[in-house]
Amino acid sequence: MAQEIMEIGGLTIDVSWWPYLFWLIKCFFIFLTISFTAGIIFILYRVEDGFKIRIKEIVAEAIEDGKLSKSKIQRQWESISLDVESKNPDDYKGAIVSAEELFNRVLKVANFSGDSVEQKLRKVPEEQIELKDEIIWSSKLRERIVNDPNFDVDPEEAKRAISVFEKTLKEICVL
Repeated sequence: MAQEIMEIGGLTIDVSWWPYLFWLIKCFFIFLTISFTAGIIFILYRVEDGFKIRIKEIVAEAIEDGKLSKSKIQRQWESISLDVESKNPDDYKGAIVSAEELFNRVLKVANFSGDSVEQKLRKVPEEQIELKDEIIWSSKLRERIVNDPNFDVDPEEAKRAISVFEKTLKEICVL
C-alpha cells in the first residue's frame, strides 16, 4: 500500500486518513441534523398544548382581574333559577334569554370573538366544554324566543336549556 503524502511549503503531511476524517464529519452532521429535526418536532408537539386556549384559566383570570364578578353572576343565576321554576311561560322565556346572555358575556370576557354564542363556541377547543351541542341548541331556542313573540316554550325545554347553561357555567368554574 502506497502511503499518501503531501508536501506543502516544506511540510510533509500524511493524508491517507483524510477520507476517514471527512466521512466522520459527514456522519456527525447527519446525526446533528436528525437530532435537531427530532428536537424541533418534539418541541412543536409540546408547545401545541401550550397554545390551546384554556377557557377555565381565562375565566379564572377574568374573575381575579375583576372583569367578571362571581358573586354578581351567582345572583343573576339565582334569579334565572327562580324564573325557570315559575308557572309563567314568559318567565321561562326570560330565564333562557338571561342565561344565554350571561353565558355570552362570559365568553366575551374570555376573549372569544363572534356575533353569536355559536360562533364563539367554535373557537373553544372541543375537549374544554362538554355540552357544546346542547349549548348551541339552547342558544337557538333563545333565538326563536327573541325573534318570534308567539313562540311557546315548553317548561321541560326551558328547564333543559337552563340546566345546560348551568352545567357549563359550573364546568368552567363560574358558578
